[in-house]
Amino acid sequence: MTIISQNNGIANAPIAAFARFADAETMGNLLWQRLATSFDGQDHPTTCAIVYARYKHLKAQSPLKSSLSLCYRIEVAGRQGGRYEALFYVKAYLGSRSWHEWRKLADSSHTSAGLRTFATHVPELDAIVWRFPYDPVLPHLSEVIDTERVRPHLPWETLPDNVPGPGGLTDLNNRVAHYLPKKSCTTRYDLRWQVAGTPHELTLYGKTFKGEEGKEIYERMVHFWHTSQRSPESITVAQPLAYAETVKTIWQQAIVGAPLSRVIDETNFEHYLAAVAKGLATLHKSRLASSRIVNIEDHLVESRKKSLKLGEALPLLTTPLQALLRRLETDAPSVTSSDHTLIHGDCQFGNLLAQDGRVVFLDFDDCVQGDPTRDVANFIVYLHFYDFSPIFRDAMSSTFLTSYRRLVDWKMSAERLVWHLRVQFLNKAYRAYFQQAAGTEQEVLRILDLASNATRLASKCALNGSGTPTTPWRQGSC
Repeated sequence: MTIISQNNGIANAPIAAFARFADAETMGNLLWQRLATSFDGQDHPTTCAIVYARYKHLKAQSPLKSSLSLCYRIEVAGRQGGRYEALFYVKAYLGSRSWHEWRKLADSSHTSAGLRTFATHVPELDAIVWRFPYDPVLPHLSEVIDTERVRPHLPWETLPDNVPGPGGLTDLNNRVAHYLPKKSCTTRYDLRWQVAGTPHELTLYGKTFKGEEGKEIYERMVHFWHTSQRSPESITVAQPLAYAETVKTIWQQAIVGAPLSRVIDETNFEHYLAAVAKGLATLHKSRLASSRIVNIEDHLVESRKKSLKLGEALPLLTTPLQALLRRLETDAPSVTSSDHTLIHGDCQFGNLLAQDGRVVFLDFDDCVQGDPTRDVANFIVYLHFYDFSPIFRDAMSSTFLTSYRRLVDWKMSAERLVWHLRVQFLNKAYRAYFQQAAGTEQEVLRILDLASNATRLASKCALNGSGTPTTPWRQGSC
């Protein structure tokens, strides 16, 4: 994480004030000193990493209302020689606004003592800190993190017959797989028991949401699980087991696989990308509905907001941002509601596993009704954020697009694909900005350059056939 620089002194003030939060080692030590009283006194932190960062930029007229949200993961060495992790969600403010936000929290709590159990005010940082599993909008999260309290919520009725009830386990361990503060938490659960002296083990995953959105997501997962059982070649998903409304959690069977980005190479990419195209086409043709709709005008509204915020924060990039926005407004395709399907919303390598030659689709949280071209463009855009050679990336894009077009009965014009490519590149530029990743200004400029060349990219993708790449390439992660 780095703090970007600007020529505008007012815009620069929030960035400079938040710079200290980028030093993970210093922040880890400070958080531990202030908040580790409930740990064993002989435990001590060894490493600290920033696993989530989101900068909320307000208009230049009110820069002091900007804020920075982060999640730090601290690895802790216990006095018994073991190691464990502690997560801390930090919300940082400017101009001593944390005092105001702290008083609001106190007013909304029954007692100040109860509040201090869940959150801590750190005035010297102008910040409020929550120690996981306490979260400002996920009060039920602690219920599924505690290995004893979670037992009544586990989907016992849908587990294999040889799994005993809550009291029959010999051990139950859990580990946080992915935590998005104020949104969701995915947790792995390892159940162990014995039958006639023989040890058994079963792994489940639970995804806990802040609201009722989990119910619709679960129903969607069930649909695609049944589809995969009827037609194994259509799509592969993890088996959903149950939805626990009391803790807003989806339970699903663990599925074994490796990240597709680590498996794919020049010898197998045609096979795997044909499977990705098949799964995505199956989703698009499912006729399922979503309670959320995203149309072309919605994309334009969001693009205007993101361009404005990026321009205010990075004045040197105002000209290319304005040029991109003009092209989006001028070239917006005519897409009606009859063209909409259920779309994945986040189709990219990070949500795909390779398993015995198949591709497993993960994470149906972002499904909406929209233009299916968005999913296609999103997949192609994300290829530019892995460490693939340009030739191999172009071959993958072409193979994927050709396979997808053969599977659907609607036509995807080049102009429509180009438009969505530009929208998705702008989204990536904005994400790079609010995550404050290393080299933010240079990365945003690189992404805007990719957006400006979307027509050439679409032309490469549209080539018939792909051919096998002949230059070296390396795999990595975005």
